[in-house]
Amino acid sequence: MSGPLVFITRSKVKPGMWEQQLEHDREATEIVDSDEPRVIAFNTWSSTDQAEMSCIQVHPDADSLDTHLKIFYERLAQRAGDALDTYEIDIYGTPSDGVLESMRQVPGALVRVHPVHLTGFLRPQPL
Repeated sequence: MSGPLVFITRSKVKPGMWEQQLEHDREATEIVDSDEPRVIAFNTWSSTDQAEMSCIQVHPDADSLDTHLKIFYERLAQRAGDALDTYEIDIYGTPSDGVLESMRQVPGALVRVHPVHLTGFLRPQPL
């Protein structure tokens, strides 16, 4: 079992798809919040012109990221693909081979893995 993973995607919002993507993002956040209790953090940001967005996730281990991607592909991938072109995926930590293979299948995305954790910590949040 690996240590914490940080998973970051950077995507361009397809023309005319901002509102659809925003609604999809809200739905995705609700699904992760209710169905993935192990996820430590799940946040999205956009550029001021709404042309790009990033999703930053923190998972306690590789199993959590595997679970997230299973749910993503089953319930969310189609709508995300309709609205976004993902061009960068950064993974900090050691993901499973399945996650790596899946991310390498994202058309046009540069996938970078940073497996060596040098320093730092996760501070538990009060419930």
